[in-house]
This record gives sequence, C-alpha cells and structure tokens, in this order.
Amino acid sequence: MPDLLAGTTVKALDTPPAVTDRGDTSYDATNTAYSTAFVLGTYEDVAVAFIAPTSGRVMVFTVARMVNSGATAGVLVAPETRTGAAIGSGTQVETPGDGHGVSHYGNTFARIGASHIVSGLTPGAPYNTRLLHRVVSGTGSFALRELTVVPLP
Repeated sequence: MPDLLAGTTVKALDTPPAVTDRGDTSYDATNTAYSTAFVLGTYEDVAVAFIAPTSGRVMVFTVARMVNSGATAGVLVAPETRTGAAIGSGTQVETPGDGHGVSHYGNTFARIGASHIVSGLTPGAPYNTRLLHRVVSGTGSFALRELTVVPLP
C-alpha cells in the first residue's frame, strides 16, 4: 500500500474519519475463549465500522476496566476486525489475541489501554472491529470499554 509522502496530493479516501465507541455498562464473564458471552450484568457491543484508508493501515486503540475474582487470575479484552460494515459479520482479518489487547491479573480493578496497527486492508473497503473478552479462570468483571480506529497515512 502506498505511503503518503511529502508533496503527495491528499484525497478523501486517504484520510477517512476516525471512529470510536464506548460501553459504560458492567458485566461478568467466565468464558475462557474470546467471545461476547456473559453471565451477569448488562453486555453491550463496543464496535465500529470504518473505511480502510489508501495506506491500508489503521491504528486500533483498546481500553477497558477489568478485575478478576482470583488474586492471580487474568481478564483480557482484545479487538477482532472483519470485512464489511456489519458488526461481527464478514471474514476475520484480525483475530482477537492476548498480544494486541489489554490484560489484567488480580482482584483489584485496573483500567488499561493499548494500541496496535492493523495493516493489509483493502483501500476503500468497509471493515468492522469489535471488542471481545475472555478470562483465564474464575469470574471476570468488565466495564468502561472503549474502542477507537484511526486511519494511518
């Protein structure tokens, strides 16, 4: 994918708008694989649809407040990116993984953020990204989740 270098004419597709979503509700989960399953509270999708920029690269920012019922057990939140504008539909182009989301181990609340780059997207094509969660063991509580996708030059 082309880079936008000094002197390059910038077009609308080069810089589509950043998109963001936030979920303020709190919920508990016990699933050990990434999903949207929950056992208590109110779950709401934190997800965005966006158009890939000319570069085919976006920066994904993930934030979540988390805690686990166990003193040494973990809770994790990670983004999943798919083709198309329908949230949770389309072909996966980025699977949720421990290496590019946020994690917290312990039974005291922590609000944590992380960012990473998704590349290889088709310029001008629609995509959707949503936050999924998992726990290592015990029960995890999640709240104040945020997701932002920013096009990169």
